[in-house]
Amino acid sequence: MELQMVPTASIAGMVFSLVVSFALPIGLLVYAKKKLRAKIAPFFIGCGVFLVMVLVLESAAHQLVFRLTGNLITGNLPLYALYAGAMAALFEETGRTIAMKFFVKPLNFSNTFVYGAGHGGFEAMALVGLTSISNVVSSVMINSGSMAVSLAALDAQTAASTIASLSALWTIPSLTFFAGGVERILAVALHMSLSLLVFCAVKNHSKKELLQAYGLHFIVDTVSVLLSAMVPIWVVELAVAVMTSVAVLAAKRACAKK
Repeated sequence: MELQMVPTASIAGMVFSLVVSFALPIGLLVYAKKKLRAKIAPFFIGCGVFLVMVLVLESAAHQLVFRLTGNLITGNLPLYALYAGAMAALFEETGRTIAMKFFVKPLNFSNTFVYGAGHGGFEAMALVGLTSISNVVSSVMINSGSMAVSLAALDAQTAASTIASLSALWTIPSLTFFAGGVERILAVALHMSLSLLVFCAVKNHSKKELLQAYGLHFIVDTVSVLLSAMVPIWVVELAVAVMTSVAVLAAKRACAKK
């Protein structure tokens, strides 16, 4: 396998996803600060909750579960989808609830809004933003010829392995690279909606609204995992958009009752 030019449209998709991943949460933070008079601290609390609950605790739980069960879960798509949805809802909504009860002060709509931007924004930056940076840099190096120069200094096996790992940059359809940014827009909207549901649940001492947050998160993640293995990415994003709309409406109703 040899290096091939990365299409300009693919690089544009990478840049789009990169910009969305960083500009969206930062833009929401600035908007909430200026227009809603929100505090900045809840944004970073949201970032911290995602870091601790997902990247640390949930990841550790996955390692333990998969070590104990072998391929029982990972080898069964429906079971894996249910597991992934349940774990995501358990860790993220529990973290959100703890944050709302003990750390977001004062607990109001504005601070919850910016908390959701931080929670979803950190996910966007960590999972898509950093990957997009790597993809853009690699693509520019490939198209400029500097990647070939770097690979020439490696042994044949290492160079072949590196080219194989980079091949997705020119083999994946260009439009797919835009999907990461679209997905992050929907994910941030979902996280903000779920944050508002949990906010209302804590303020109103409502188990119903809290269960709604857990349930909606579980459904969105479970369906997304299932569909990702069965249909094109844009069908997945359409389904997520519909489910996110349901979460937005649920949050709107909950806040209207408060």
